[in-house]
Amino acid sequence: MERRGPRPRGREGRGTRHLVGVTRMNHMQTNEARVSRARIAAITLGAALSATLLATAVSCGGPAAPPMRPSEISVRTAVAEARTLRRSKTFPGVTASVRPVELSARVQGFLAAQHVKDGERVAAGTLVYSIDPRPYEVALDAANAEHGRAQAQVASAEAAVAQAEAQLAQAEAQVSGARAGRDLAARDVDRNRPLVESGAISRQAFDQYESRLAEAESQLATAEAAVRTAAAQRDRAKSDTVVAEAAVASAVAQRENAELNLSYCAVAAPMDGLLGKSLVSEGQMVGPGYTVALNTLVQTDPMWVQFSPSATEWPALAALLAQGAVEATVAYGGNASISAKGSIVFAANAVDPSTSTIMMRAEFPNPAGTFRAGTYALVTVDLGELKAPAVLVPVEALVPQESEFFVWRVKSDATVERVKVEVAVRDEGFVGIVGGVAAGDRIVTAGVQKLSVGSKVVEAPARSGN
Repeated sequence: MERRGPRPRGREGRGTRHLVGVTRMNHMQTNEARVSRARIAAITLGAALSATLLATAVSCGGPAAPPMRPSEISVRTAVAEARTLRRSKTFPGVTASVRPVELSARVQGFLAAQHVKDGERVAAGTLVYSIDPRPYEVALDAANAEHGRAQAQVASAEAAVAQAEAQLAQAEAQVSGARAGRDLAARDVDRNRPLVESGAISRQAFDQYESRLAEAESQLATAEAAVRTAAAQRDRAKSDTVVAEAAVASAVAQRENAELNLSYCAVAAPMDGLLGKSLVSEGQMVGPGYTVALNTLVQTDPMWVQFSPSATEWPALAALLAQGAVEATVAYGGNASISAKGSIVFAANAVDPSTSTIMMRAEFPNPAGTFRAGTYALVTVDLGELKAPAVLVPVEALVPQESEFFVWRVKSDATVERVKVEVAVRDEGFVGIVGGVAAGDRIVTAGVQKLSVGSKVVEAPARSGN
């Protein structure tokens, strides 16, 4: 193996390192020169290409953009207009029936027939189901018979009362006659007592007067006893009448109950509405202890829509309700082409603490039955006119920033300033704003992303075809 010699030392070694450094420096300078020449060539080529494209556009007849200084930004603008607008607020809601009713079997029995098909519309009073009425017809006949017997008992008791009262009257008349005879006999005894004592009449004659008095008193006692007997008989007859009348009342109640049960065998629609799906079949046993619910019936005209504004939105709605009826427009499934107008008819008496909302309800007509219960809907509540006219600008001019909104206003010197605004209402591509902007102000609607405060702007040329 060849050995390497020792490194050069002293002046010879330093000379070698210097030569290498100079060589590297010359190489780097050569590379930088090459890069500079490439950059110059690229810039020259780009300028030539831009000039070529510009010449081509002019030669093709396209609209030439106005000369624009480097500091100007091309934008589109619109003039703000003042209008009197109505405010509104839209809430999600769910439709509901005003009167959902369950058709039920109130008596036991076999379901004899269903007279209306599932899903059909029915008018109030329409017979929907029939339960076998025969057991209840028999019960009604029995109740009628019992009622007849009770009425006969009342008639008999009343006749007994009349007879007892006649006997009592007769006995009282006898008492009056006996009392008059007794009084006459007593006066004869009193008048003749001094005479017998003076010897004017015989003792035998006086005894006859006393005998007639004793007989008259006996007759009076007998007559009074007859009165008491007749009165007792009358009281018993009256008591029997009361019992008989109670039996009649019971029989009447039984008859009415039998009539009611018989009427329950015919299950009719209590209102106009839409019938649901039947829960039973013909021939099935229904009623208490069996299947009670037969079907459902919902009223479809008018209808309700329930929605829940937040607690912070409630004060404004409450103020409107205090002034009178508040209109609401209901859009079926959020589709504005299928809508109905109604008014708010109910607000809950408390805020739901779990959601911080308050349930409200609007009622609207639904004569064609387009709306069905349980459907998602959008409820737009009319909040009335703005107290002051709003300034209307295209919605594109609105610049949101966090919870605030701004617009760019063009000043007289063609510079722009950012103006904070408050959105009062949105209306078909426009927003009504209050504060900051006045009617006649020119507002930037396109190109806002390129702007900053003080930017110089120029109106962009109209688009071809506009």
